[in-house]
Amino acid sequence: MHISTRSTNPLRCEMRQVYHTARADFLQRVRSRRLLVVLAVVAFFGYLVNVGQIELAYQIERGDTLTNVAGANTASFVGLKAAMTGSMVLLFGGFYLMKGTLERDRTHNVDQLVASTPISDQTYLFGKWLSNIGLGVVILTTLGLATVINHAVHGVGPTKLVALVGPVFVIALPLSALVGAVALLFETVDRLSGTLGNIGYFFLATFALAGLQSAEGYAPNELPILVRAVDIMGHLTVYTLTADALLTEVPGSIGVLPSFGTLSGDKRIFRYSGRPWPLWIYVQRAELLLLAIATVFIATIPFTRRSLNTDSEGTGWLSWLGTRVPNISRSPDPVENAADAPTVDSMSLTSVEDRTSWSFWRLVAAETRLAVRGQRWWWYVGAVILVMTPLGLLAGFGFSSVSPELARRVLLPLAFIWPIFVWSELGVRVTKHRVADLVLSSNHPVKQLVAEWVAGVIMAVGVSSGLITLFVATGQMGALLGVASGVLFAPALAIAMGIWSRSSWLFEMIYLLVWYIGPLNGATAVDFIGTMSASVEKGIPLVFIVLSVVLVGLALARRTMELRR
Repeated sequence: MHISTRSTNPLRCEMRQVYHTARADFLQRVRSRRLLVVLAVVAFFGYLVNVGQIELAYQIERGDTLTNVAGANTASFVGLKAAMTGSMVLLFGGFYLMKGTLERDRTHNVDQLVASTPISDQTYLFGKWLSNIGLGVVILTTLGLATVINHAVHGVGPTKLVALVGPVFVIALPLSALVGAVALLFETVDRLSGTLGNIGYFFLATFALAGLQSAEGYAPNELPILVRAVDIMGHLTVYTLTADALLTEVPGSIGVLPSFGTLSGDKRIFRYSGRPWPLWIYVQRAELLLLAIATVFIATIPFTRRSLNTDSEGTGWLSWLGTRVPNISRSPDPVENAADAPTVDSMSLTSVEDRTSWSFWRLVAAETRLAVRGQRWWWYVGAVILVMTPLGLLAGFGFSSVSPELARRVLLPLAFIWPIFVWSELGVRVTKHRVADLVLSSNHPVKQLVAEWVAGVIMAVGVSSGLITLFVATGQMGALLGVASGVLFAPALAIAMGIWSRSSWLFEMIYLLVWYIGPLNGATAVDFIGTMSASVEKGIPLVFIVLSVVLVGLALARRTMELRR
């Protein structure tokens, strides 16, 4: 990183510092092979937009018939679909891709180098934010190019470059700036920089879309300003631009907002060939940009160039309890506290006398202890509640009176989201704590990975043990099959994603999406824990059990590749 301070103009000097901070961070990102995989997935989305697998349609319900009224794949309509696709990717995936820019500097001790320079916190964070935007530009450019190429092959009418690419940047780029700022803010807050922040952001993004419900029933020119302001993905932009074309095909359908994704039902087509964009759309997207700048300024308040865990533990009775029961608090980062570690001479280590006297189940026990320890106090309290609540229902209402559906639709999804704090460590713990070489040089590195997965399974069984007892007592064999699928699939996904990506963000993002779409919102195709009888009847849990075996195999293949290096 080159940060020059030779300029005598303070503003110009700061701009140069922002530029070089952003440039250094951006170059480090584009050198990562992970980015190539992300861009390949984004390009595939560009293909799906043009072939109709990703739909942007108005869902009109007349009696028992649900009809998806979508636009023909003209350049103007495909451009809007691509913009919505870019917004969706950046809203739900951009956060996880952009987060980690500060942690990366800490891991490689770049923060110490920066701390020795006169660069201010604001300048440093704005440089990082620009790097996040740069990543968003790369993603949107890839999506735009894929959209243009695929429209030339599969589209309707002439391929217009501005109509295809313009909406992608007008609608999705300001959202990219906002997501990049939020990712930066979460990194500067100690409690939000890990798994808790990743989960919190997912629900924050989901709730941000809920504000669109208040726009239903309004004509485009009657939309309240406040409702327009909360349209982060661009639904109301699409509604405003295509409402007239929709009314031509389906009169009386005003007030229905467009839906986006893979939609089922009958299909009708309307033709949208473009129209001038109202001024409020540009103003509304500019507001997102201003909100992003304000968020970066807010991030400078909790930001510290070096992690100060002792300061972030807080005061009061929780801090007092944490000092007396160390396992209640999360273990401190071993890298950050290396300077405080005792010397080797002062430690008493048990000598290894026989390297063959090992047991796989002793290894499983050790991995289970590692998985359980170090969580926050509230996590243990929540786990106990999830175990005891089904038992309380069983004891209070009896075998015949308790409602199995309540347990399956409410408690079961909770039981399979709570252990995500434990599963997030699977497959990445040895990398995170820099003991990968030690594990790989041991006698049983492959079995260590299997033991790690078994520990994740044990945790899942432990948290859902109350539900297992309830389902056995009430004879809910279908629900038991769903539990079996969940306890195998979640740790398998965690360990496979963890060891291949060397971080927990990929597992957290994929698992949260699957959990939210399937068990929580009732999409039977991904209801891997069988919260609905329909998903069990279709054999969905069995599919995920097979998928679990595949994922564990992928993880073992990766460990074998590491051993051959």
